[in-house]
Amino acid sequence: MNLHLAPVAETLVGLGDPGSHPAGAVVGVRVGGESSVAAAGWALLPGEQSPGRPMTDSALLDVASVTKIASTTAVAMRLVAAGDLDLDAPVRGDEVTSRHLLAHTSGMPPWSPLYCATTERADALKRAATVDLVAEPGTVWSYSDLGMITLGGVLESVVGQRQDELFTRLVARPLGLDSAAYGPVDESRAAASSDGDAIEREMVRTGEPYETPFTVDDFGGWRTEPTVGVANDGNATHALGGVAGHAGLFASVPDLLRLGAWLTDRRVHGDVLDHFTRPLDVAPDRALGFRLATWRVGGEDVPMAMHPGFTGTVLASALDRDLVVAVAATRLHGTTTPVPVDEIIRVALAGVARAIEEG
Repeated sequence: MNLHLAPVAETLVGLGDPGSHPAGAVVGVRVGGESSVAAAGWALLPGEQSPGRPMTDSALLDVASVTKIASTTAVAMRLVAAGDLDLDAPVRGDEVTSRHLLAHTSGMPPWSPLYCATTERADALKRAATVDLVAEPGTVWSYSDLGMITLGGVLESVVGQRQDELFTRLVARPLGLDSAAYGPVDESRAAASSDGDAIEREMVRTGEPYETPFTVDDFGGWRTEPTVGVANDGNATHALGGVAGHAGLFASVPDLLRLGAWLTDRRVHGDVLDHFTRPLDVAPDRALGFRLATWRVGGEDVPMAMHPGFTGTVLASALDRDLVVAVAATRLHGTTTPVPVDEIIRVALAGVARAIEEG
């Protein structure tokens, strides 16, 4: 099946008002084992000292929080299946478990600029893992980058390998993924992740949306130019050496499609997949690592396991058939008021549904 996805990619590049249009976009769909991919716009916008680079189907993209399922959840699934990870064993003294970390029910706060305190990876992991809780574990769902950073550290401790090595050994190499890896990656193949650290710098300056004890003067490495081949996320890049449980992974859309199909393949994961995609009692649209959604396509409601990423990415895999959607719209490059990620997802899925229905 060769789906006509170019209009979807072109629509994403034109989203929003002036100052909001993503620089480039790549859209991919896998249906019944066959994949279609289309690209539009720029991987790197032309500038005073660069002619720019057009976006391509095979561009390496900063997938941001899609890392949470593509790497951290995927590795956790493999370790649970092998009997090497007990999801219910406490990982800190207040009874936080790996299950809580995967489910975002640990009670850990959402975010902190760890790099304002340290740029040493081991110290940053320790600081993330020992933050004060803001809720009792297991009682509420609250999205936490710090929780997923901590889970990455737990996985590393269980196996004795850094997360990039774990991802390569347990996921990328067995699947034959050509591009998926933690950064830094080849700049000549990478799309720009963002135009620097302006967003996080403003978060630190204002204390919005998350209070922080730090000031912008506590960190001297703020980036002001386009970031290419390195992650947009400040904690991943500045504090954790590019390798983290919450962000830092790069991949092409074709590789994301292969990875997405594997993630929800019951022939591979069996009962482990059912366990990881069971709705949470405290948040029925969430599961272990995954977000759950229903996508209307071809006159049917299709249950999906998915995750978005702050850079403008989403990976969504059907739970009842071989159907995967991977989207990357570089919303942080060339923009002053980036179009919201939810709008990218809404427009992309609607366009992909039309493309599938038109065959």
